[in-house]
Amino acid sequence: MASVVSTEHPHIVRLEGVCGGEPIIDGLRVTVRHVATLYLRSENIQEMADSLNLTEAQVFHALSYYFDHRDEINGLIALEQDAHARLKAPKGRRLVARGVNPWTGA
Repeated sequence: MASVVSTEHPHIVRLEGVCGGEPIIDGLRVTVRHVATLYLRSENIQEMADSLNLTEAQVFHALSYYFDHRDEINGLIALEQDAHARLKAPKGRRLVARGVNPWTGA
């Protein structure tokens, strides 16, 4: 069974092996990163709650964690954006980004 690591924020935990150990809403596989991403896209509390099937209280707790750990969560958001950008790039550019010559494969 995964070990639960409580945080200083109610309803926000880390579970070893769940969502890469990112902070999540207790009992769900919804990361603080997901909530913060919607916040950064200017969604309001109700929109975030509806789109992630959360209560408003759960959204507030996730945002509270985000505001107290902004650098950590922004770093996770940046990693996700980089991963999406690599997947959207044409195959040759993806290979070059990984240091592989797209013509020789070396």
